[in-house]
Amino acid sequence: MLSLLYNKIKRNYDMLHSNYPILYAGNTFNFELYLLRQAEQELRVGKPRVWTKIADIYAKQLTIISINPYPEAETTITIFGSDEIPPSLKHIIYNTNYHNFYRWGIKGERTGNHRIIYAIHNYHKVILLHYFDKQYNGLIKQKNILPAEENYAIYCKNDPTLY
Repeated sequence: MLSLLYNKIKRNYDMLHSNYPILYAGNTFNFELYLLRQAEQELRVGKPRVWTKIADIYAKQLTIISINPYPEAETTITIFGSDEIPPSLKHIIYNTNYHNFYRWGIKGERTGNHRIIYAIHNYHKVILLHYFDKQYNGLIKQKNILPAEENYAIYCKNDPTLY
């Protein structure tokens, strides 16, 4: 059953190479693996529930982000159909010095309020920098942005930013 979800994400990842390749830094890959393990456990028991639903939403929204990672694009909803949930994307302008940071939010019902900070690097790559569970209202706190900034600084040592 996990292979079905993995293949869906893999198929979506293969499609990513056409516009904005997705790169992983920090703990985002671990979150993806955790999400897949939880969904696999539900499928193994024979009761797909909240984790399976979140894994499906995650895979679809990751594909949408790979096609157009900017928050203002409302045309991305038509990729999978009008009944799909578009990604909740916001430009991060407070508590950071980087102007290319964005926040991707996934409402996880009982599982948490999942957030991934990503950067659009040199106008052609999406780097998923840091995952966290936002358990407060308002702006993203600096304690959640600092790991993303550190991961981005490490990435930029090998591939410097143009801006």
